[in-house]
Amino acid sequence: MEYEIKKYELEIVGTSPVIWNVMKKEIEDEKKKLKKNELSDWEENNWIKKAEFDKKGNPIIPERWLKGVIEESCKKTRMIPHYATRKNETYTYYVGSFMIYNQENNITKKDVECYGAFVGAQGKNSSTKVWRNRPLINKWSNKITIIDPAGRMKLDELKSLIEYGGLFLGIGDNRKNNFGRFEIRKLIEVK
Repeated sequence: MEYEIKKYELEIVGTSPVIWNVMKKEIEDEKKKLKKNELSDWEENNWIKKAEFDKKGNPIIPERWLKGVIEESCKKTRMIPHYATRKNETYTYYVGSFMIYNQENNITKKDVECYGAFVGAQGKNSSTKVWRNRPLINKWSNKITIIDPAGRMKLDELKSLIEYGGLFLGIGDNRKNNFGRFEIRKLIEVK
């Protein structure tokens, strides 16, 4: 049985704000050099560094977030592929072969605002809370190209997974508080 590569164009629009908290090595190294009393000032003046940027310096929704939400949807929905030979077979590992590319990103630095909140100082289960500032954007959309190299997933299956991810999982930071939710504006297969 032969399959050919499938290519999809996807446009998503945010239904809730998205928060970045991309902690690059450079940021961690910079923060390690600070004294404890300097951390608050650093947070106030450098929060924008926690966003992810393209080569032009504009903030972007990273492709890994989009791939990750589809993979997580596979795990959560346990959708059985139409070609499955076993009952417990899912798309989880199959989606790992997808290639995802940002096509159009309309986010600029002026659209991004500072979002401050108390977070766990030593991780998510910490009882000690510290104030952290992160970049947030309220209105956002993204155009994406998805390439399915084996071409085995059907369009309606992919749509179901992305819809689930947008409604229940989201992208970015603080997803458990419903940040980063989105819906599909357009999903088509490109020949």
